[in-house]
Amino acid sequence: MIKIKQKSKRALRPKVVLVNRCIIFDKKGKFLLIKRSPNEYYAAGLWEFPGGKLDEGQDLTNALEREVIEETGLLVLPTTRIAYTESSIIARGPYKGLPYVVIIGIGKMIGGKLKLSEEHTDYKWVTYDEAIEMSIKDEIRKSLIVLKKNFR
Repeated sequence: MIKIKQKSKRALRPKVVLVNRCIIFDKKGKFLLIKRSPNEYYAAGLWEFPGGKLDEGQDLTNALEREVIEETGLLVLPTTRIAYTESSIIARGPYKGLPYVVIIGIGKMIGGKLKLSEEHTDYKWVTYDEAIEMSIKDEIRKSLIVLKKNFR
């Protein structure tokens, strides 16, 4: 009998967790923040830009648009695909020890109707000053500070 060696769970995980988010501006110059569900294991109840992990086999070409549609129902036209990047090592959870890379782009809303995914419970169109005062994820706060000139 031949034994087939099975891959460990760790070998099946991605080598890098790559997240693509989008700052979506409306016609009034406000941008969209969405609130993570209190049931989420990561960053529960915090506000963030729409976006998420790339799917296996997907490149960055349309990831931003796909994630925004999945999480908000909105169609966006990216104006800057990479406006801010940050990386760290994941400290806990199913991806513990893996590199975490977030890429934040900028886009404008061109259609769709806002309908949140199950991962989120609320949304707000906000100004820079309003967002800085909210309970936002650290990566979102850092990106806002770096990109401040884009919000004036």
